[in-house]
Amino acid sequence: MNKAYTSFKNFIAPFGLNESEFKTLITYCEVVQYRKGNNLMTEGEKQSKLYYLYKGLVRYFIETNDGEIHTYGFRMENSLITGYAQHNNKNEYRAEVSIECLEDCELIEIPFIATKYMESNSLNADKVARYLAETHIIELVQFIKELDTKSIFERYYDLENTYPGIQQRATQKVIATYLRTTPVHLSRIKKSKFKS
Repeated sequence: MNKAYTSFKNFIAPFGLNESEFKTLITYCEVVQYRKGNNLMTEGEKQSKLYYLYKGLVRYFIETNDGEIHTYGFRMENSLITGYAQHNNKNEYRAEVSIECLEDCELIEIPFIATKYMESNSLNADKVARYLAETHIIELVQFIKELDTKSIFERYYDLENTYPGIQQRATQKVIATYLRTTPVHLSRIKKSKFKS
């Protein structure tokens, strides 16, 4: 079995899918590679799949009407990725955010048809969907809460706990868009850290 699928199997093992269910699930899936700088999806784009990130780093972001980039979060290895898709009255899902590869990435592409099949045929498949929804909701609530209650210094110091190794893997410019500051101000914050 491909190493990415083995990793995915270990990731979803706690959700209780049996061997037969897992084998059925991966018949719908495909291992794909995206280069650094490419988008997995773009805000407003029709979405028909989610991803399991085996290798690499991605970020969730939006571009405002003024052209500013706001990063909402990152995903590292061994995590599920979706665009917070919202079902509309045309019976389709459209991504609420854009997702950019910050490194070359290897992923498992999981079409929605696979998740719908599993929901219909597995007693445990709904656990995966619930986990994904809860993870994203908790992440967004935590992000908004920290913006409202913590200083830029506190959020910077918390960054490594939330995303271990992120400062070695993402550019200062990208990290600044997550912290809602400028690269210049971020540089000052980093210098003040070493003085204390």
